[in-house]
Amino acid sequence: MKRTLFAFLFLLLALPSIQAKFHLLKEEQLAGAYIQAEHPDFSLDALLDGSYQPKLEQYLEDRIGLRTWLISLRNQLSFSLWRVARSTDLVIGRNDVLFQPRVIDAYLGAEYLGDDEVRHRIRRLRIVQDDLTQRGIGFLFVMAPNKARFQPEDLPFTVARPVAGRSNYEAMVQEMKTQDINLLDCSAFFVAAKDTSRYPLFPKGGTHWSGYGITLAADTIFRRIEQIGNFNLRDFHRQPPLEVLQGGVKMTDSDLSDPLNLIIPYTPYPRMAYPQIVFDSLRADQQQPNLLLYGDSFNWGLMHFYPYFQTLFSPVSRFRSLNGVISPYTESGEPPVPMDISQQMAERNFVLILKTEHNLMYGEFIDQLYELYHPLTEADNVRVKALEQELLRSPGVNDSLWAQAYRNNVPFEDLLHNKARGLYDRTERKP
Repeated sequence: MKRTLFAFLFLLLALPSIQAKFHLLKEEQLAGAYIQAEHPDFSLDALLDGSYQPKLEQYLEDRIGLRTWLISLRNQLSFSLWRVARSTDLVIGRNDVLFQPRVIDAYLGAEYLGDDEVRHRIRRLRIVQDDLTQRGIGFLFVMAPNKARFQPEDLPFTVARPVAGRSNYEAMVQEMKTQDINLLDCSAFFVAAKDTSRYPLFPKGGTHWSGYGITLAADTIFRRIEQIGNFNLRDFHRQPPLEVLQGGVKMTDSDLSDPLNLIIPYTPYPRMAYPQIVFDSLRADQQQPNLLLYGDSFNWGLMHFYPYFQTLFSPVSRFRSLNGVISPYTESGEPPVPMDISQQMAERNFVLILKTEHNLMYGEFIDQLYELYHPLTEADNVRVKALEQELLRSPGVNDSLWAQAYRNNVPFEDLLHNKARGLYDRTERKP
């Protein structure tokens, strides 16, 4: 009996090594974004200074046999017993609805910019909208919906109630209306349609609008673009039959549930709908405007789930992501390139901003457009330099900037200049 037990334990311990060497059992690849460690180059210096050993350890750990099964088992136990996700970018809400932490934080107003900053940004946005109009370029800001705002009843019990009016979304929408910005608030539209929609507008295991929700938003978005730009876009319509999956999802509707990597598959909503969208041929009286699109990952559903952007707009149209990279709407082989704002605005017919509320804090694109049409004068530059010297003479600000430069590995001079520019823009600069 002891020998049998010993043999069993020995086999149990040796099984991962045997699997790693001979791959006797097929292991499925884990979902989610991760990078497998490369084999480190051996050198005596690396061995003596201790940098080789941890790299080798990580390399072996990433390739240990049965690793994917063990991870899935750990994830399943955590999910089933404690309702805790092993991913740091995932929160399990009530009824096993999945959320991203930043989506919740935005809903609660954790990143609220403040009343003055919101007014400054929207005032500048209005100036840019006027600049574009004067140049014959249409403009529309589309507020994509936030899953936490759409279904707060499914947030975890531990999530606090939001303070009304203290989120970037609420403050910016109100200020946009005051400043008469061309705004389409799909967040409010989704909330209003929630109780009457036949199918889910957000997937249970995804963070973006569902395939069905995309088609509802698209009808409104592109009709509004036609109205503002005085365009006649190519017609599109739903073609029956409506595809309804029983306990299944497509594409990004599982972008949060897939990385759970569970043994027992995650259960989505019982019925998810996926309309078939058909685009009619382009008529002689219709146009394909040259569009510059700026925003976050909510735009990908309007390109990859359904090819709205690449079908309705000119092939020279481009998508500018939040990281400042320009790319075409399709997999054309053209590499993404950093954005040159002057070049990218050439011959555009329309500018569309589409992003959700947890990305409202990023305003670089509007600042770039503002600077394109309102460059600093020599007098402006002299005043900014003077403000830099004033900041240097302020011990508290100086120390704070040095600490930030060290913490983020950013040149101190750049932080100082940006601080002075921001101060000048918000307190002294005239449009």
